[in-house]
Parts: sequence; C-alpha cells; structure tokens
Amino acid sequence: MKKIIIFGGSGFLGKHIVEEFLKKNYKITVFDSQKLVFSRSKIDFIKGDITNYNSVYKAIKNQDYVYNFAAISDIEESLKKPLHASNVNILGTLNTLEASKIHKVKKYIYASSIYVLSSQGGIYRVSKKSSELFIQEYGNRYNLNYVILRFGSVFGEGADKKNGIAKILYNIKKKRIIKYSGTKKAVRKFIHVTDASKLSVKVISNKFSKTSVLITGRYNIKLKDLMNYLKKELGIKKKIVYSNRSALGHYDKNPYSYKNIPSLVINYKPKNDFKTNLNRLIKDLKK
Repeated sequence: MKKIIIFGGSGFLGKHIVEEFLKKNYKITVFDSQKLVFSRSKIDFIKGDITNYNSVYKAIKNQDYVYNFAAISDIEESLKKPLHASNVNILGTLNTLEASKIHKVKKYIYASSIYVLSSQGGIYRVSKKSSELFIQEYGNRYNLNYVILRFGSVFGEGADKKNGIAKILYNIKKKRIIKYSGTKKAVRKFIHVTDASKLSVKVISNKFSKTSVLITGRYNIKLKDLMNYLKKELGIKKKIVYSNRSALGHYDKNPYSYKNIPSLVINYKPKNDFKTNLNRLIKDLKK
C-alpha cells in the first residue's frame, strides 16, 4: 500500500484532498498543528509544527509521497506578520524538502499560488515564489521529483472567513451587509474545492514530473455579477459596498503580470457549474 503524508491536511483544501485519497488504496498520514476531524481509522494524525525539522524528518520517514499544503495563505496576515509567514512558508518548505530528499520519497507535491505569476500578493507571493525556487533547485540538484500546484480562487463548503466568497457570505450572515473589499471591476476564475482536490490527487500520476500545474476555474466570473446574484438570492436590501481600489496585495482583473513562468493546465470537467456550487453555499448559509 502506497503511503502519503499531507502537511496541512486539516486545512480547507487539505481536508478535501484527504477525502479524495480515502477513495483510493493509500495509507494516509496528516501532519498539522490543528487536529483533523475525521472518524476514519485509515488516517494517522501527527500534531506538529512544520518549522520543527526533527518532527518533519520523523514524519516523512517511510512515506512514498509528500503533499505540502501547510502555509500562512492569507495575504493580509502575511503582510502584518512577515517573519511568521516567511518562517512557516519558506522554512517549513525547506524542512519538508530536505527530509524528502534524505528519505528518497517518490514525489513531492507543493501547494503554490497563481500569485507567483503576478506582481501582486505581497509577502505571501514572495514566500511562495521563494519556495518554488527551492523546490526546483532540489529537483535539479538532488533529482527530487516534484509537482508545483498553482492554485487560483478556490471556494466551497468548509472555507474560513478569510476565503474570498466565504468572507462575503460571512458578512451577509453575521453583519447583514454585502461587501467586497476590492473593486466592482474585479474578475476571478473560481474553482470549487471538490474540483481542486481531484486535480491535486491526479498529479500523483507518473505523467506529472518536475513540472508546475495551474489549477483555476474555467470561466471568468465578474465580482459585480456575483454580488448582484447573492444580493437577490439572499434578500439583502442594503446597497452593495465596494472599495474604491483593489484590496491590499490583490490583483483586480488579471494576475498574470509575468509571462515567462510556465505552467501546465489540466483539462477537466467540473463536477458542477459555478452557480450550482454557489447555490449549495447559499443553501448552507440559510440553515
């Protein structure tokens, strides 16, 4: 039985990846600072700190595949706490890389961001880009097989209020206001967490080796249209509030400032369309 360890497996995307792997014949270990809420005997859980090399080294021993999804992924938090974000995102990555090299894992899969292709993203982007460079160097220098996953705007059930759509819904439910921290010109390619997790599992295949993969939605969604839809569906009477400028560190329409950083694109058929997935969130909000 193949063995997989998922760093950050208790997080929003990590939990869905665990669910996907449970459908397959893998032995799963989750390494996270937060306890994973699963009643499945197939999962081993290690409560640990990714910045502690000894803990990471022991956890990766005898593993076949390493998924590193542990990170400070919120742009605002990274800007406010640059040392902490860099420590987790860069040092944590180096710890997992070094241990993966020593234990000769079959493949190292890393959760990065489309912000590495952008001039936006602040400290978060810098930490992700730095980690990508380390990963590529380990691949070239030590022949470590890897796949870098560059995620776009992931949404869905279980996201915390720092997540883009979840933040909008949180303000509606708790404050009865409908607010977007960017401009009404903003555009995103939202991808549901179910589709994102399926693609994350797919790259374990031998077809993907020492490469970067772009994981985004297939269609452009205007935030203005999304906000109008939510206002109507949830019966919000108040006026929609936008900022007069892009949210700090975020792009507006197009994240791809840098054209010379290649990424593969996996063709896939979404399980549901964007509106169906959005309506599921709205239904959950009304409970």
